[in-house]
Order: sequence, then structure tokens, then C-alpha cells
Amino acid sequence: MRTASTPVPRPARTSYALLLAVLCSLNAGGLFASDINLPGVPDTAQAFGAPVASVQWTFSAFMIGIAVSQAVYGPISDAYGRKPVIVFGLGLFVAASLVCAAAPTIEVFGAGRLLQALGAGSGMVLGRAVISDLYEEKDAARTFATVMPIVGVSPSVAPLIGGYLTSYVSWRAPFAVTALIGLATLVVMVARIPESLPPQRRSKHLAATLKGYPGLLTRPLFWAYTVNLAVAYGGYFGYLAASPLVFQKMGLATETTSYCYITVSVAYVAGNLTSRLLVRRRRIDELLWVGHGFFLAGALLMLGLGLSGAGGRWGLLVLVFMPVMTFGNGFLLPLSMSAGVTAFRTTAGSASGLMGALQLLGASLGIYLTSRLPAGDLLALGWFVLAASAVGVVLFALFLWLAARRRATGSPRSDDAATVVTAATAATAAADSGERPKEVQEAVAE
Repeated sequence: MRTASTPVPRPARTSYALLLAVLCSLNAGGLFASDINLPGVPDTAQAFGAPVASVQWTFSAFMIGIAVSQAVYGPISDAYGRKPVIVFGLGLFVAASLVCAAAPTIEVFGAGRLLQALGAGSGMVLGRAVISDLYEEKDAARTFATVMPIVGVSPSVAPLIGGYLTSYVSWRAPFAVTALIGLATLVVMVARIPESLPPQRRSKHLAATLKGYPGLLTRPLFWAYTVNLAVAYGGYFGYLAASPLVFQKMGLATETTSYCYITVSVAYVAGNLTSRLLVRRRRIDELLWVGHGFFLAGALLMLGLGLSGAGGRWGLLVLVFMPVMTFGNGFLLPLSMSAGVTAFRTTAGSASGLMGALQLLGASLGIYLTSRLPAGDLLALGWFVLAASAVGVVLFALFLWLAARRRATGSPRSDDAATVVTAATAATAAADSGERPKEVQEAVAE
């Protein structure tokens, strides 16, 4: 029997450092693969003789692929184990990366990106599940605390690497690199990493697990937290997709634009760390409104910069204003996911997978919408970010109100916003201390 700090026994040949490296690769691989081609968007469009919007749409296809896989891989792994599903996903990821690197047309390239995402999704979903399988309480918290910062900085490191590869080799080179990373992870996974979910803990009824999704979709509180995730990702990835042309219009070289993505990721990590400190003293719903406040402030600053007509070096103030928004995302993303999963504890796996899928569909929609904007138009990008912020505020308030109204009419306690928020706050604080408070076990049970 596991204790709070004792991992599930695993072969001695699997060192903790090696396991940690694989977990980092699995969890961060999808976002890394998504963003490594950002600086190469103009070169990719030129190589295929295609509109830039067509290349931007491949980012949207990537997010759709990850979103679909998030909703599927989790239940399958609950029934058949983590390792075979991860191995399948990694194999698909490697093959698809090579397709992207050798693609002769934009259509083949887009199909490769979609398949690449379907493969990467296995690691993003199951990398977290492996940690929860192997560890509980303190050890799990320590492992997550090590892995999550790597995930947080991967969107900024990827364009930096991709920019140099595109400038000095080719826009195809980043996909060769992702294939090598995926292959290395696959080899280590097959040879050294054991199955983390023992047969006795596997689900016997896959169909019943999948049937839990419709019930979640009828819960206002589920939508309140999911809206935060979708809007935060939609605004962020919409900016990422549109920004290469904005920077190009400012006259920045490809390798220079690579550094422009560092500030937004650093701000996100700072917001994440700040929210974790404040959650001990403030309720999660209060902190989520703080996140929306920063998101809105960043959007207004972006719009103001666009309205001012600032160009050249003054236009680079976008690198100061956009991080204000992503600092807010550092509140919205982890706290919304924590509160949402805690609210539906008896179906936490399904809730996590469905929230992740809808979050990435929000990112896909954001990318699609910015691809329809005038190329390199900072003002249009500012209006988009402001609209995303406004939609998030309105829908979050609306679904919280609907949840409170449902609670007042005597609906299940899982839609009790005050109860869930209190329990989720305790749960988030417990992640830092390695403890599971009693109120989490009792207050949010369905």
C-alpha cells in the first residue's frame, strides 16, 4: 500500500532523473512542437507559394489534433495502461514530424501537423497521469513542481531554437529536430520506463467512462472554469500565430523575433508562482478575477498601442504589454484547472481530459480568427485580444451566476460555487505542502 510519500515500486534500473527527463519531454513536447515553427511562418509560406494565412491555419489544425487526443487518450489509458498508449503516440509524432520536414505541398504539410498533434497529445495527457500513478502527496507535488516550469518555458524556448534553425538551415529543420527528440523519448520509454498503471487499477468499462462527458457539459460550474481556460489559450495562441507578421512588418530579422517570445512565457511563469503564493490567503474565485483583470489590462494596453499608430522600435512596446496579459494567464490557467477538477472529483479524469480538449479548441479558434485579420496589423490584433478578454469576463460571470442559481434550487453540491472554491483553494495549497485536507475529501464529493 502506498503512503503519502512512497512511490509505486518500479525497477531499480529506472533512475528518478531519467524518469523526470521523460516526463518533461512528454508534458512539454506538444507545446514545443507547436511553437518551434513560429519564426519560420513567412519562409514556410514562401516555400509553398501559399498565403501566410494557410500556414497559420496549420497551427489551428495542430491545436484541434491535440484537443481531440486529450479527450480520447485518457479513457483509453485507464482501460489498457499508460505505456502502450504513450508509445503509440510517440511513434505517430515521430513519423508525422518527418512528414512535415519533407512535405512537398502545403496540404501535405497541414496533414502532417494534424497527425503530429494527435501523437503529441498522448504525452501531454498521460505525462500527468503517470506522475499521479507513481506518486501521491508530497512526492507528486515535488515532481509536478519540477516538471511544470519546464512546460511553462517551452513556448518561449521553442521559437528561439526554431528561429536559429530557420535562419541558418531551413524552415524544415525544426521538424527534423522534433522528430529526433520524439525518437529519443520513444527509445527510452520502451527500454527503460515501466508501466505505471497496474492491471488491478484499470477501468473495466471504457464505454462507461466516455459516457461521463455529457453529464459534465450540463454543469454551469464546469463551463465557468472551462471558459477561463479556452479564452486564456485563445488569446495567447492567437497572438502567437499573428505576431510573426507583426514583427516582420516592424523590420525584425527572423532570429531576432525568436527572443520576442521569451517575455510572455516569463510573465506566465511569474503569474503562476504569484498565484500559488496568494492561494493560501485568498479564495480561488477572487484570484481568478485578478487574472481576468490583468488579462483585460494587457488587452487595453495592446489596443492603445495599435490606436497610437506606433511603429518601428516604439511598436516593440508590445513585448511589454502582452506579458501583462500572460501574467494574468498565470492565474487563470492553473487555478481554473485545479478548481474544475476538484469540483468533479469522482470524474476527475474525464473532467481533466474534457477541459483540456475545450481549452485547446479555444486556442484553435483564436488562431483561426487571427489568421483572418489583416497581416501584420497591430491594431487588429489589439481588438482581437480585447474581444477575447471581454468574452471571458462576461461568460465567467454568467456561468458562476447560473451555478449559484442552480445551487439555490437544490441541485447537486458539485455545483456549489462557494463550496467548490473553498475546497479547491485548500487543494491548491495542499499541493505546496504535500497534504490532502479533510474538507477536500468531504466538501466536493458528488
